[in-house]
Amino acid sequence: MKMNEQGNIIQEAIGKVEHPAIATTLLGLGMLKDITVTPDGKVTLTLILPLPNIPDNIRGFLIKSLESAAQTTGGELSTVKLALMDEEERQIF
Repeated sequence: MKMNEQGNIIQEAIGKVEHPAIATTLLGLGMLKDITVTPDGKVTLTLILPLPNIPDNIRGFLIKSLESAAQTTGGELSTVKLALMDEEERQIF
């Protein structure tokens, strides 16, 4: 398998991770941006939270779910940047 194909598979798996309380993917909710996969399978992304006071256990669960999705396809979640949604993004969320 070419690394580009593996990168696509890893991105696809990450894109299928669902929010635990809403039956919608994090990608569909606008909570994931800037997903990049290096040729060796290392993943960096930005997790965009709707509110600043998201409990640590929920934030940790989301990150762990993204890590698991990457690992099941041979990738490794190496960097997760956190950001907050702006008002427009929150309305869409």
